[in-house]
Amino acid sequence: MQKSKIVSAFLLTLSFGAFAQSHISTQSHQSTVTDLAVLDGVVGEENTVFSAGRDGFVVKWTEDGLGEHYQLSDVSVQLIARSPNGSDIAVYTTDGASNNMVSVWNFKTLSRKCAYTFSDPITYLTYSAKGTYVICGTASVKGTYFLNTHNNQITSKKLKESTGAVSMITTSDSENTVVVYSPVGSLTYYNLRTGAKKAKFYAENNLSKPVLFNNSVFLAGFKDGQIYIIQATTGNNIAKFNVNSDHPIFVSSNKDKNLYYIVNESKQFKLYMIQNDRNKNVIAPQLIRTFTGLKQGEQIVSASLSGQTVFAGTNLGNIYKFDNAVAERVDTLLALSDNMYDRIYDMSVVGEDFYFLTPDAIFLSSYDKGIVDKKGYNPGNHTNLITYGQDVILWTRDSKKAVQLMSIADGKTTSLFTPEGNLSSLKLYGDNLIAIEGNTTVNRYDIKNNKKEELYLGSGIQDAILYNESDLYVAKTSATNPAAPLIYVNTRTKETVPLSISGSVAYSLTIDPNVENAVIYGILVSPKKTCVFSYSPSSRTHRTFLDEAGEDGDAFNYLSYPVLYTNIGKNRVRSYNLMGKRNFEYKRSASMPLKIAKNNTRLVVLNRDGSISWYNPDMNGVLADWYLTTDGQWFEF
Repeated sequence: MQKSKIVSAFLLTLSFGAFAQSHISTQSHQSTVTDLAVLDGVVGEENTVFSAGRDGFVVKWTEDGLGEHYQLSDVSVQLIARSPNGSDIAVYTTDGASNNMVSVWNFKTLSRKCAYTFSDPITYLTYSAKGTYVICGTASVKGTYFLNTHNNQITSKKLKESTGAVSMITTSDSENTVVVYSPVGSLTYYNLRTGAKKAKFYAENNLSKPVLFNNSVFLAGFKDGQIYIIQATTGNNIAKFNVNSDHPIFVSSNKDKNLYYIVNESKQFKLYMIQNDRNKNVIAPQLIRTFTGLKQGEQIVSASLSGQTVFAGTNLGNIYKFDNAVAERVDTLLALSDNMYDRIYDMSVVGEDFYFLTPDAIFLSSYDKGIVDKKGYNPGNHTNLITYGQDVILWTRDSKKAVQLMSIADGKTTSLFTPEGNLSSLKLYGDNLIAIEGNTTVNRYDIKNNKKEELYLGSGIQDAILYNESDLYVAKTSATNPAAPLIYVNTRTKETVPLSISGSVAYSLTIDPNVENAVIYGILVSPKKTCVFSYSPSSRTHRTFLDEAGEDGDAFNYLSYPVLYTNIGKNRVRSYNLMGKRNFEYKRSASMPLKIAKNNTRLVVLNRDGSISWYNPDMNGVLADWYLTTDGQWFEF
């Protein structure tokens, strides 16, 4: 089998704060670059840009072409703004539904200063010119919220009237005036000191991505295949131009004299300029640059201009950098970023080593040996694996793909069973697999006898534990019958008993089968709170501990008795000694923890970006962050 050693990182790992660290590399985002933020006109920041991604990462790209990576959220970072102080950023994170949060971070210390949750989507995010306020535009009736950066207090009453839904907000350099564009078709100016309305003009409605340029003289926006240019002090249309694009990308900021925009074409993109004409009119669009070098299917989706430097982000997660000088030629671009690493999907303990599953292969490795031993291919691009003796069971979450048993010795695979519903959970108990299909059925599959049996049929099922041959415990939502988050099922008689535990939903059940009268541990979500709970089948008692504010429906529990590990709160791994009742937190890496595994000497964390972090279980610091390169080597930070 193929074996290779660790490649040590020549790049610096940065450690900030008590429980976080970033890493520096040219690695691209794992999905769309949603927004970019520069500090135009700030000395020392001309060639620095922050990129935000759907992968939850924020990356600070510096003049040397390297990026400092840190994951702020497990959902998309949709908008980002930079403070004039050079160290703070404001971000809008969302799951595209009910989770809408604006938070402010000191990126030098990787510490969150404050966070606010909104009931409506954020439509615009910016700092005031001097950094006194983070201004949040929403789609709500109240419209605009002001976060005072001196005391971190937020209010919608800074202005004497509600702005309604907004899609662009900008303050004057003095911060005495703020101008707001509303999709209903209005430009309204307010005195930011008194909150009083100064003027209101009616303008073209429903402009997408509106932007001011030429020091607030002009407003530009896109609608129905045309770019509109509006006199910002009157609301009058002064020009409109046809654009051969459904989504032109505006590049300019308010300080830019001219308007620049990007149009995507097949395997290339073009940069255009609409030139200011004596602050009274504009000149028709002029093609100033053409670029090639994009990958198949890649398009520019976000861009920012700092001086003459354009930074652009793509739907594939790459960052490009070029200037806006007029040039009658076609230039080939190389991205600042690169997809350097393979992604680890899952991992599992095997003796003193660990199996690691990637989209294409299964590897055997450990921290102390440092060798990457390729054990076989990943048939069917499975996302999960379970150690079964020296072999592995392969399955795919949220899929009806057949569950397979793979022999590590010869690479042969055997189909065990094909789920009838999407498989959300699969656990091994001796020679039995407990499968949750379609969140409605708990099945048992006997590997030795090739027998499948339905144990429980219900709805809203999240997890299940086979306590012994006849006792099954099912975690579910309390919104479905029976109205309890944890129920007991006798697998022989099918008797079902709801247990007296209060909460909205339970999940992530775990036990130590080697402990007599084992206690079941799980995660319980209640309104505005998440905690770990224990339930003793022998005494029929339960308790809760490790409370965390907020509702976290996607965390793990991992029991290595007497220590329970969890990541409730999403941002770090915590351990809790069940005998000594001691709580311990581990420093996290650049990415958020997703899963853990442990042998006798090492704790390994699988991170959301597909990397792993190694720990001595008794110490909070990261021993090393490992990324698996595309050629099958460990790259260590």
